[in-house]
Amino acid sequence: MTDRPRQAPMPAALRAGRPPRHPALTVRCPHCAAAPDMRCTTRTGRARIQRLDPCPARLAAHATATACCTTCQSAPGYDCHHPDGTPAPVHDARYTEAKGTAA
Repeated sequence: MTDRPRQAPMPAALRAGRPPRHPALTVRCPHCAAAPDMRCTTRTGRARIQRLDPCPARLAAHATATACCTTCQSAPGYDCHHPDGTPAPVHDARYTEAKGTAA
């Protein structure tokens, strides 16, 4: 056995092969209440099987917090809306903009 500490950092050679973290992990998940930088969980508290796919609600929260909607002109931090001013779900264009700001 070696005298390595239990909480040794992961070697860079192993870390290089890991997939990149999803940018939506920077916000708290409104569905499962996962903290920022933590993976989303299921109803029973286990980590989601799809490691790279956060909850849809977390994706929407990330898009709302970081991107301007090109469909309804909502600023970052404000929800999307219909032309008559009623609330709307997050537009697809806003998801696209959120992906562009993360890259």
